[in-house]
Amino acid sequence: MSHPAALRLRRTTVVALALLTAGTTVGLSPARAADTVAVRQHRAAVDFNGDGYEDVAVGAPSATVSDRAKAGYVAVLYGAPEGLGAGKKVFHQASPGVPGTPETDDGFGESLTADDLDGDGYTDLVVESRRETWGADGIVRTGSNTVLWGGPNGFASGTVLRLLGTSAYQGGRTVSGDFDGDGHRDLLQQDRVAYGPFGRDGVPARTARTALVEGDMNLDDVVAGDTDGDGITDLVTLARSFDWDDDHNYGYQLNHLRGSRAGLAEPRILRDAQGRPVPVGDVSLAVGDVTGDGRADIVTGGDTLGVLPGTADGPAVAVPRVISQDSPGVPGVQEAGDGFGRSLAIGDVDGDGYGDVLAGIPFEDFAGLENAGTFAVVPGGPQGPTGAGTVVLSQHTTQVPGTAESADMFAENAALVDSDADGRAEPVVAAVGEDQRAGAVWVFRTSSAGVQTGGSFSFGARTLGQVKTGGWLGRSLSS
Repeated sequence: MSHPAALRLRRTTVVALALLTAGTTVGLSPARAADTVAVRQHRAAVDFNGDGYEDVAVGAPSATVSDRAKAGYVAVLYGAPEGLGAGKKVFHQASPGVPGTPETDDGFGESLTADDLDGDGYTDLVVESRRETWGADGIVRTGSNTVLWGGPNGFASGTVLRLLGTSAYQGGRTVSGDFDGDGHRDLLQQDRVAYGPFGRDGVPARTARTALVEGDMNLDDVVAGDTDGDGITDLVTLARSFDWDDDHNYGYQLNHLRGSRAGLAEPRILRDAQGRPVPVGDVSLAVGDVTGDGRADIVTGGDTLGVLPGTADGPAVAVPRVISQDSPGVPGVQEAGDGFGRSLAIGDVDGDGYGDVLAGIPFEDFAGLENAGTFAVVPGGPQGPTGAGTVVLSQHTTQVPGTAESADMFAENAALVDSDADGRAEPVVAAVGEDQRAGAVWVFRTSSAGVQTGGSFSFGARTLGQVKTGGWLGRSLSS
C-alpha cells in the first residue's frame, strides 16, 4: 500500500459511549449485564456547553480562512437528544473572542485536546497552531496553543497558552489528565507538565519537566489513562530507536509513567517475562477499559492490534494479545501496509459495560481502489478484545453515505462520542483524503446490537459554509 507521507498523522483517542436510531444494524456480540461506570470513568465527558450531551470538535488545519491559505479552523458539533448533526459552529482566529489573526500556513486545528482546565464544569478545548510564528524577547518562535473556554453557550472567549515557556518550538501533541490526583486537570506537551487548575489567563498552578521515554528514543505517540485504578492518571508513550544516519528503525518500545500525588514518575519500559520490550503496534496508542474491571487497558495499533490489560500494578505485560485481520472473527485478510489500527478509539458502542475498540484501516485496498480505507469495531469483553464479533465498515457498506475512492483514507482519524447521553458511543470517522484532501467526516448511529449504518451521515466544508479545497477536514478530532 502506498502511504501519502504528508497525511501520516498519528491519531489516537480515549473515548466512550453513544446513540440509538432505526436502521440497518451491524451487530456486535449480545449485550452482557455489566455496569457501564467502569467504561466511563477513564475520561470526562466532552461537553463544551454543559447541557449533558457530549460534543465533538473537528480540525481543518489546511483550510483557507479570510483568504489566508492553510490558516485553519475548528468545527464543533454539539450533542443533543437526537445525537450529533443539528448544531454546528466554526471557530478560527477571525472569530469573536478567539485570540490571534488568520495567517498563511498557521495550521490552526492541527491537534485538539478537550478537558475542563479551569474546573468550572464546562469542557475547554486546546487548539494547536503548529506552524504559527510569533515573537517575544526578540526571538521568533514556532507553534502556539489556544484554549477556547467552554460555557453555557459553548466557546465565547479564548486565551493563548505558553505551555513550554520560552522554548523555540511550542507545538506537539498535547494530552490531559489528573497526573497528581488533586482533582484538577493537567496538560502535558513535549516534556513539560502544566498542573491545573488553569486561570483564564492561561497560567497553570505550577509546571514541571518530565522525561517521556527511557533511554535515547524518538517519541511517536503519547496517551493518558488510569492503568492501575488508583484514581490518578498515568501516561503511556510509544517510542522507537531510529538511526537518522542510516535511515533505519531499530524497534519500538512502550514506556509507562505512573501518576502519583507528586506527579508523574520516571518512565519505565514495559518488558515481558524475558526482559524484552513487549511487542507492540508501531503507530498508535489508545487507553480505555476493554475488560470492564475499572482500569484502563492499553491498545496499540499500526498493522496489528496489541492489548495489554490494566492491573493494580499497572499494565500486564507477560503475554500481550495480538489481533490481526487474520485473527478468527476479524473480516478481511492481513496485508502489510493496510494500517490496521492506525487510528484508535475506545468506547462502549453497545452499552454492555465493556469498551470496544474502533480501529481505523485507512490504507485498505478493495474493489480496485488503493488506500480507500475501512474501519473495524472489535468488541471488548471480560477477557478483553479477541477479534470475535468484529465488524468492518466502509463507504461501500450499505446505507453508508458517499462513494469509496482511491486515496480517501477513510477512518484515518476516529473518535467515539455519547452525543445523546444514552450510554452508547457513536463512531465519528474522518477521511482526510476525501475530495482531493478537502476532507470529510462521517457520523454513525448505534444501538444495543452495535453500529447502525441506517441514519449515518457525512459532512464536509461546504456543509459548514467554508472553502472546500484542500482543508484536510478531520485531520484532528477532540480527545
